[in-house]
Amino acid sequence: MSAELPLDWILEKTPKGREELVTRAHHLLPGQRNLLIMADGHRPVAELLKAGADPERCLLALRGLLVEGYLVRNAAAFPSVAPVSLFAADAPQQTPHGLLIALVEEQFGAQASRLVQKIEQHPDTPEGRAAAVQACVKFIRLFIDEKQAQAFAQRAQELLPD
Repeated sequence: MSAELPLDWILEKTPKGREELVTRAHHLLPGQRNLLIMADGHRPVAELLKAGADPERCLLALRGLLVEGYLVRNAAAFPSVAPVSLFAADAPQQTPHGLLIALVEEQFGAQASRLVQKIEQHPDTPEGRAAAVQACVKFIRLFIDEKQAQAFAQRAQELLPD
């Protein structure tokens, strides 16, 4: 994940985040817990940063919650058109596998590495790409969120050649 967190990102709780609110098992600090509560899948990062007296401290807390898997970018808030960064001019991303990898990195940030492994396990053929997308969807559904899995499947279908 980049050092900066885009202010227009909409964050929502992962299953781990929802579990933490119920169990308090990981003993988050009050500021982290407040941000976790406020990240409802509708508020942009800019609004969440106003929650505390120190926006820089809130930004650090949000980044930590993302990296540790309590929050994730809301897939429903993504535009239906793939972001420009997926179509950058550098050659590696222009391969179908490269586009899929760019998609998971864009959509899942810190959690992308496990998805990249799933993509790289399959050949860069139409059948291999379909299997890679299905493996990623299954992983996302199990470990992240059903809505995120559906959004990823839709974006991957729009992105890849038939």
